[in-house]
Amino acid sequence: MWGASQPHVWEKFEKAREFARSLRLNNEEEWKILLRKRALNNPGIPGNPDKAYKDQGWNGWDDWLGTADVKITNNIPRIKNELSQTRNLWNSAEESKWLPFDEARKIVHEWGFEYEEEWQLYIKGNFTDRVPLPPDIPPDPEKTYRFVGWKGWKDWLTAPETRVEYTSFSQARDFARSIRISDQGKWRDYIINNTAMITQYGLILPQRPHLEYKDEGWQDWEDWLGKRVKYHDFKTTRKFVHSLKLKTRNDWVLFYSGKSIGKIRRTENIYAYPEIAFRNEGWNGWDDWLGTSLSKDEKIYSDIPDGAVECRCKGRIDDCPDCDGKGYYFISDQ
Repeated sequence: MWGASQPHVWEKFEKAREFARSLRLNNEEEWKILLRKRALNNPGIPGNPDKAYKDQGWNGWDDWLGTADVKITNNIPRIKNELSQTRNLWNSAEESKWLPFDEARKIVHEWGFEYEEEWQLYIKGNFTDRVPLPPDIPPDPEKTYRFVGWKGWKDWLTAPETRVEYTSFSQARDFARSIRISDQGKWRDYIINNTAMITQYGLILPQRPHLEYKDEGWQDWEDWLGKRVKYHDFKTTRKFVHSLKLKTRNDWVLFYSGKSIGKIRRTENIYAYPEIAFRNEGWNGWDDWLGTSLSKDEKIYSDIPDGAVECRCKGRIDDCPDCDGKGYYFISDQ
């Protein structure tokens, strides 16, 4: 019937009970305290499980809270105002040995890890130059804190203010292929030794792309470095580029980014950064590459950073929303 309210859909009994037991409460009264304090914080868990799961597995409060084999104390732990809600959820007759989530995460943020794989190596003791994992921080935080703050590995390992937002996978891979290094072992050295040049291109590249992009298109190192791609040589590629009748270096940026209107899309076997890929194989500047001469206005702004796009205002508008008066902007900024 139109407008009729739908019954609330709760978590399956077994999963809900697992959540309830993770709170480590002693009895029904402590459960009710959580409800009064509005500290349950899980919309899939009913406040009255004895009613919600009456015919779906309910077997009493001891079973629900996992206290069937535990001696229940009559002393209900007081909820301290100075402690966080996370700490409240962990209070019990015998307090958890783990730090509350927020406290543990703050400590972990100081260690400089970025990826889950690094964490797994760390807890196995593979980083001999680091102190061992403190006894009050769990080696399996995803499981330990899943109901009391867990938001993923990025959140656990790095603070928002120090988190690096890397260049998109496709643009980063275009650059990686253009530098034409021979194997993965040389990637990290290249990133470290060419920081200034990479920054000039407006790129932020990870030293461990296999971890950073593992869910965003990463296949393997051969794909990342373009080892399976049969690139055209300099003269063949330049001849094709001349046929495109691009007028400026900025037109090239739009072309290789797939944003040129009315132009065919760049195929995989054409380097996105030809000035890098062919620097020792015939490269003679953008006029030669495009087959055209720069106009007067373009000569004025021909010193814009590599990889930047010339703004239509050409730097004449101080508060231009696209370039902020610089006369150029990077595709990644738009």
